[in-house]
Amino acid sequence: MKLYAEPPADGSEEGRGHPRPARLSAEELCGLYADRVYQFATMIARDDVEADDLAQIALERAVRALPQYQPERGELEGWLWRIVVNAARDAGRAATRRQLLAQRLAARGESRPPADDIRADITDGLLVAAVRRLTRLQRSVIALRFGADLEYRDVGAALGISAVASRVATHRALTALRSALRKAEEH
Repeated sequence: MKLYAEPPADGSEEGRGHPRPARLSAEELCGLYADRVYQFATMIARDDVEADDLAQIALERAVRALPQYQPERGELEGWLWRIVVNAARDAGRAATRRQLLAQRLAARGESRPPADDIRADITDGLLVAAVRRLTRLQRSVIALRFGADLEYRDVGAALGISAVASRVATHRALTALRSALRKAEEH
């Protein structure tokens, strides 16, 4: 499936310059990106249930916004990853609010909601657990770069930073991840 339409065969000016994205259906969009969105969500979420929810919410937002996509404002992939990152930020804020509520309830002596006891169903659960312990920015950078398989410029565009800043942030996140993995192996 091509994301961009071919320029007209008659050589007219229409289609010259920036390639025009072909209209994608919701099924095509999900077929092309669902796996990468889920990989991103798995790395950034605290557990598998949250990852499933995050991936679904992000794809739903993208499908609903698909008719408003404007090719002249940027590439489809960059547009999609901005939606995915914003959904992750919103989910993170909601999770923080839930966590604060649970802490307040605990301080009052009321019972907390039960914690999810779910392990990642990825080949290396230790790696996913270590990624999940990183800061939000570090998780985002690693999830976009390696989970979603984006280039540095696309990671930067999704996070609102330059490609160079994206490369530096990725290096720092990987350094923190290596350190966390070494500590986990020692214990």
